[in-house]
Amino acid sequence: MGKEFQTRRNFLKIAGIVSSSLTYSNTIFASQFIEPERLFEKLPPNYLDLRIYTGLLRLYDEFDSSPDKQAPRFQYEFSHPELHRLRETYKLDRIAGTGDEFSKATRLMKWMKEHIGYKPDITSALPEVSKSLPMNAKGLLEYSFDKGESSGINCYMHTIVLTETCLSIGLKCRIVSLNPLNPFDYDNHLVNIVWSTSRSKWVMVDPSYNGHVSDDKGQILNPWEIRDLLCRQKNVVCNDELIFYGKKQDSQGYLRYLAKNLVYMHSPTFNSFNSTTTSKHPWLTLTPKHFDVCKREAYNMKWRSEANQGNWEKDEFERLMKKECYLVRTSSIASFFEAPH
Repeated sequence: MGKEFQTRRNFLKIAGIVSSSLTYSNTIFASQFIEPERLFEKLPPNYLDLRIYTGLLRLYDEFDSSPDKQAPRFQYEFSHPELHRLRETYKLDRIAGTGDEFSKATRLMKWMKEHIGYKPDITSALPEVSKSLPMNAKGLLEYSFDKGESSGINCYMHTIVLTETCLSIGLKCRIVSLNPLNPFDYDNHLVNIVWSTSRSKWVMVDPSYNGHVSDDKGQILNPWEIRDLLCRQKNVVCNDELIFYGKKQDSQGYLRYLAKNLVYMHSPTFNSFNSTTTSKHPWLTLTPKHFDVCKREAYNMKWRSEANQGNWEKDEFERLMKKECYLVRTSSIASFFEAPH
């Protein structure tokens, strides 16, 4: 495990700025000769985007399967008094209902979709509002609950709400930030993972889309499993209730969007009420071997801070790397998706 200065949490609030309905194709072509001038007539829409995104995942597909003894452990706190108040105020036990953890989390996710609007550009459209919003479920629900899209919140804020509502009823849940390769990309995406005892694994739920993903046998997947199947051109299936910006979404577009953002991942190691931005515990980064995630993060943050200008000098960038690039990172899938203890 390596360490470099952590800055990602400062930028997570702007996640989801450039989210849109996209098209993705699951078609895999057998080797065959196609005349070059007629090639693009034969390909379905956005097939080249599929090849690019899944191809990049395939190029960066080396991870460790054994645990990383130096990686920090993930912690989940359920006893915070504000979690109890949250549960009582919104009658979350009744909303979650009975059944396993995944069933309860998906009901909470559906409840959120019915009562909380989505505004991916909140930090740019309403910067003062965004700066003043408490980054916890209590404050975010008070701002957005039943107030429509004009008071919507972005994907980062949605995942905070789902994390804390799940914790309030005893479900182990945390945020996973999904990140693209391209450093000149405004957009990343955040989802939640919930521990499923019956499955003995983490499963992904996406409150921004009311979404989850399965393999072709119906097994619910986590972000690593989705990444692994996509990069090997295997079939994955979305639930039928994908909703984004108040509209039903095409599953193909959602999968394409995930493929873009599954290069590497961040997740907070301490999870409780109001802990996402205030905890002194680090976020853990799952990164492929031989991938310079520090360089990508530094380029991205420098590009953002200079209003999309990438013309800084090498010595300035090297100073930035030394000063601001501290990530707690691992390539161990076993440690990033460890069973909770």
